[in-house]
Amino acid sequence: MRTQYRWFWLLLAAVMLSALVGASSLPAQAAEKSLVWERFDVDIQVNSDGTFDVTEHQAIRFIDGTFTFGYRDIPKRNFSYLSDWSVTDAAGNVYTQAMGGALPFTFVVDDSGGSYTIRWYFPETNQAQTYTLRYRVHDGLRYYADGDQLWWKAVYADRQFPVLESRVRVLVPSPATIDQWAAYINEEDARDSVVAELLGDGRTIVFDTLRTLRAGEELEVRVQFTAGVLAGAAPSWQSAADARAAQLESEQAFRNRWGPVATVLLGVLTLVMLLGGPALVYLMWYKYGRDKPVARIADYLPEPPDNLPPGLAGTLLDDSADMQDVVATVVDLARRRAISITELKEEGFFRMGTDFIYRRERDDVPLSAFESRLLKDIFGSGDEKRLSKLKNKFYKDIPDIKTAMYDDLIERGYYRSNPETVRSQFGCLGGGVMIGAGLLSVALMVLLIDLTAAAILPGIGFVAIAASLLIAARFMPRKTDAGAEAAARWKAFREYLRNIDKYADIAAQKEIWDRWLPYAIAFGIDKEYIRKFEQINAPAPGWYIPSPSMYGPYHRRYYGPGAHPIGLPGGGGGEGGSPEGGSFGGGLSDASRGMGTSLAAMSAGLGSLLNSTSSTLTSRPSSSSSGGGWSGGGGFSGGGSFGGGGGGGGGGGFG
Repeated sequence: MRTQYRWFWLLLAAVMLSALVGASSLPAQAAEKSLVWERFDVDIQVNSDGTFDVTEHQAIRFIDGTFTFGYRDIPKRNFSYLSDWSVTDAAGNVYTQAMGGALPFTFVVDDSGGSYTIRWYFPETNQAQTYTLRYRVHDGLRYYADGDQLWWKAVYADRQFPVLESRVRVLVPSPATIDQWAAYINEEDARDSVVAELLGDGRTIVFDTLRTLRAGEELEVRVQFTAGVLAGAAPSWQSAADARAAQLESEQAFRNRWGPVATVLLGVLTLVMLLGGPALVYLMWYKYGRDKPVARIADYLPEPPDNLPPGLAGTLLDDSADMQDVVATVVDLARRRAISITELKEEGFFRMGTDFIYRRERDDVPLSAFESRLLKDIFGSGDEKRLSKLKNKFYKDIPDIKTAMYDDLIERGYYRSNPETVRSQFGCLGGGVMIGAGLLSVALMVLLIDLTAAAILPGIGFVAIAASLLIAARFMPRKTDAGAEAAARWKAFREYLRNIDKYADIAAQKEIWDRWLPYAIAFGIDKEYIRKFEQINAPAPGWYIPSPSMYGPYHRRYYGPGAHPIGLPGGGGGEGGSPEGGSFGGGLSDASRGMGTSLAAMSAGLGSLLNSTSSTLTSRPSSSSSGGGWSGGGGFSGGGSFGGGGGGGGGGGFG
């Protein structure tokens, strides 16, 4: 691979992006025009005076669109100048050279200093045609003691469409004979894609392509013939070109020697990283992130193993304070009569849906620090709040609530450090390794891509290590021994709730079923848990009031004299509005039966409450970031054996 491709890999992404953007803005007519070179044949006649004549036969099949001109651009490289221009076509038209304009059957040659550009014009057509372009090259040969040489890029690379077939014929003057030759496609040896035949007189060689030359592929031919036959001497540019060729020769020899070694070494290094990197990350987790192994406490526990609040129990089991733990805490506060929740159906021409009114009730309910923080963030300085009023606002409070929950578990001796902080630290480490992998890949490609394509492999190995760290970060928070033992007991209780119908007579449990509902929510099994008690006609929980009209009569009876008189005659009002009076239709003789209605009758509302609470508390304004608040041939006697050093080439096309 040549040195000038060093930056190819670095720029590939940018080029692809530019192409995508540019393609969307191409003029419609450019996209509609297309063609193919049926043949691109070149005849090169070397003259005794040291010049050589180039004749290009371009057989074009126009596919889409109409065309009125063709052009050819030849950079001034490794020759002095071009002369004797002519253009003809297969119909026998001889084009006239003009100083300007665009009349049919004329052509214009422009010498811009850096290149020659010829444009020839013809009547508008979409039919197949063959155009023949001729010109003479001065001071374009190379002179060596062992033989003079012709290097010429016969088929240029700067074109948008393919060349299906190509033949290049080189003829040298008598008494010279051809003794060496080579062909290159995009500067790489093309002996697998081009065949060469030296004709009987030894003065003519014909190169034929064996495959299509794709857009962007150029064909260069080189021929060496008897020295001292032609007039002339080595041109001024030859020494620099030879030095460049010698440099490329040396670079190729270095690649041939050390490229395979580098490939093996980099491959082994990458394999070690791909296998050893994740293994080291696993060992790191095993030593620093794995909880103490705890023997199975029991198949199940029918009671909570300690007084840990539901939200903290859920956090302890998965090492993450998430929204289901917050929702479980809200429901637990309601179950303990610290708050009440009233369903509010809103119907109207412009608005229809379900809202919920949260009310502070009893002040004598013991609260932990994170529960107090949660209530403060919900109610502020008031005693009543509609859930909808927390939309796009409450998400700002979630990080502090999470921190308070983690702090509570640390204070209880279940963790030594905040699990979220531990995850962030290892996540940052993985991100740092990922950035380092990118920088390493760039550095290795800049330094070694000319030596071996395997230069990209170590970067892939580092990416694997970084990905392992990012995955392991989720599992790195480590409980203390006490925390691991507590988690084992809570897992046994979770098993009981998950299969309560297997381990207990749930008909006997239906009067107090909502006692464990907050834990079921925190453990993520609330839907199955509720469904089981719904099927046996369990009573509705007393803290869930299905209508504002039922709140007033029910309030004193359920919450007692120590409750806030919200919405009652003589009491303070709130966002929920003043409730109307009314009866419950089922009696209030037993507070545990709530309002005398069944769970089946209000399970849809309870499900809506749980879903709405989670989605509302994590909602963000549309302008905020999304994602929630949680988380050839023979050699040559001079000049080297590499393509790319010849004249010609450039570009061309039709429009």
